[in-house]
Amino acid sequence: MKIATWNIQRLDKRENQHILDKLINLDADILVLTETNSIIQLDNYTCVSTSLLPIEFDGIKYKVGENRVSILTKYNATTQHKTFDKYTAVCIDIETPFGPLTIYGTIIGVFANRQPRFDCDLNGLITDLNIFSGNQLCVLGDFNTTFSGRVYPSHRARQTLIDTFINFGLTNTTASITDNVDHIVLSNDFLIDKKIEIETWNHDKKLSDHIGVAVEIF
Repeated sequence: MKIATWNIQRLDKRENQHILDKLINLDADILVLTETNSIIQLDNYTCVSTSLLPIEFDGIKYKVGENRVSILTKYNATTQHKTFDKYTAVCIDIETPFGPLTIYGTIIGVFANRQPRFDCDLNGLITDLNIFSGNQLCVLGDFNTTFSGRVYPSHRARQTLIDTFINFGLTNTTASITDNVDHIVLSNDFLIDKKIEIETWNHDKKLSDHIGVAVEIF
């Protein structure tokens, strides 16, 4: 099973076809796209997204069809859950070969490290995790936080997320990727007796300003 996430930078680099080609070749079973657009669709995937953004919203002018987070999956999606912010986080239950999994896609800090929005999104995530804590979880997306290399946005933000993952029995599988802010976090129980391999792409930042990350689970 392959799980992936990628921030595609609102398609500002006009590399739509190359991005689509990469997503098709990636062939992930679960994919969370951030800073995305409803025009990005993949055959044979179910897509569940945050609400479409108004043309003028949060002080930003958005293009038609833009949304902040989309979950695309080849697996059967059973239930969609309400989240703290319908524009910033989306959550669904899916059926995987390893059992049921609650997928929570998000952006923490929709304006990067700008306060007070970063803390608002972070606190919203923690509130939602309390609701879903009894489930096998996969939390992924753009956290705007590094866990290796240069500290960003702050030591406090990093430690808060580390403590949160410990409290909810989660493992950040991508924490060791240096200077990376996009992450895939899974329930410890879900990873028992399994091997993982990490894949990254877009290192030259030609398709967007973020690398993509994927975890394959065996």
